[in-house]
Amino acid sequence: MKKPLYFVLAVVMLALAACDFNINFSLPTATAGPAATATTAAAASATPSSPYAWPDESGACTMTTDDASVLYNRPSSEAQEFSEVGAGFSAVVGGRTADGWVGFDPGIAQAANIGVFRLRWVHFDEVSLKGACVDVSQATWVPEPDLCYTMPMESVNVYATSDTAASVVATLAAQDFAAVSGFTNTGWAQVDLGAGNTGLSGGGWMEQAALNLNGGTCDELPEVSP
Repeated sequence: MKKPLYFVLAVVMLALAACDFNINFSLPTATAGPAATATTAAAASATPSSPYAWPDESGACTMTTDDASVLYNRPSSEAQEFSEVGAGFSAVVGGRTADGWVGFDPGIAQAANIGVFRLRWVHFDEVSLKGACVDVSQATWVPEPDLCYTMPMESVNVYATSDTAASVVATLAAQDFAAVSGFTNTGWAQVDLGAGNTGLSGGGWMEQAALNLNGGTCDELPEVSP
């Protein structure tokens, strides 16, 4: 006996509905995985060890002043001023400090100056930098802004008293620096080794003729007794 057409259609529709129900029921629900964490490299770059972003680019490190700026003889705003320059002054960087001072050789005759004393300074915040600035040597020692230093061109003895027959307490070589605190009227200078870059402490005496002085206060040092 043939079924009515409407009955057949109804059976087909019920079968399709059942199939659709089974398919939908069997599909799993997608769940979110754990959030991705930052890579070690990204975290390191986000927390640099230095507060100053020294460029790490190709080419020589150069500085250009952003505005009118004062250049100093030493890396401190309390040091003696070297000159004033306008915006756009450029130079090749020859040194830098951990506290953001940028040093350059001014390109003037200064045969008596050696090492760090040859540089002039401006602060990082006043210049734009480009090039391989991270490769520029960071100074491990810089002179105090208001001290007079002697920087021998060759080895010089420091004596316990103002007498060449006295015991030698230290020998300063080229690139060694010591602070000078006064002069006698007999041709000797009192030096403070602890204020220099030798790592020594205490003081002594040097013959005044062997001095190679640097500092705006050198002409103002007092007379001292030997």
